[in-house]
Amino acid sequence: MKTILIVLLLVSFLAGAGYYGLPIMLQNETSGLKSDVNDLKQKLQKVEEFIKNEEEARKAGQLQPDADAQKIIRSVNALSSRAAALESSLAKGRASADEAIRTQKAATEEALKRQSEALEKLNKETQTKLQKIVFEAALADIRGHIAKARTDLLSKNNATAKTELEQIGAIFETLKTSVSNENRKIIEELDTTLKKARSEIDTDLSSAISRVDLLWHEMSKLLRKG
Repeated sequence: MKTILIVLLLVSFLAGAGYYGLPIMLQNETSGLKSDVNDLKQKLQKVEEFIKNEEEARKAGQLQPDADAQKIIRSVNALSSRAAALESSLAKGRASADEAIRTQKAATEEALKRQSEALEKLNKETQTKLQKIVFEAALADIRGHIAKARTDLLSKNNATAKTELEQIGAIFETLKTSVSNENRKIIEELDTTLKKARSEIDTDLSSAISRVDLLWHEMSKLLRKG
């Protein structure tokens, strides 16, 4: 008898728990589903509104055979507004593209200008250094001929001394076309001294030697200056 009573109580308890608890459980389980359904409804509503707006815009753009003047005007105005908006958008795009092209072109031209100026500067510096090297090499060569000519004059080998001085004269003529105006003037003065020394070899050997010594001294000054 007790067992039956216990069983009946358990059945009653479970029935009551099921009656009151089941709705709560269902509510908990379905709350997430309801949220998803609501989100889906909202998305469907937005899609429907979009389709409706597009349909209305399409219908508004269409003219029926029996359309009156006002409807035609509204339709034309709507199309004109859309065309104007599209043209404005295209114009802005073109303006932006043109500005980008102009900016890039200006940057490229400026870079090319700087590069050209740098190359020109480098070329001038190279030419200047090259001229200096050639000039100093010529001066060293002249000094060698002067030393040889002086030795020949002291040994009274006048013919050989004249040959050495002639070679110096030829180098002077070459230098006149490749040196600066300042150095050209100095070379011309030295060439005058050289010609006087050569002309005095047979008539005044002592004076010729003095002029050759002067040439040596002036050439040394030029080398130190360079």
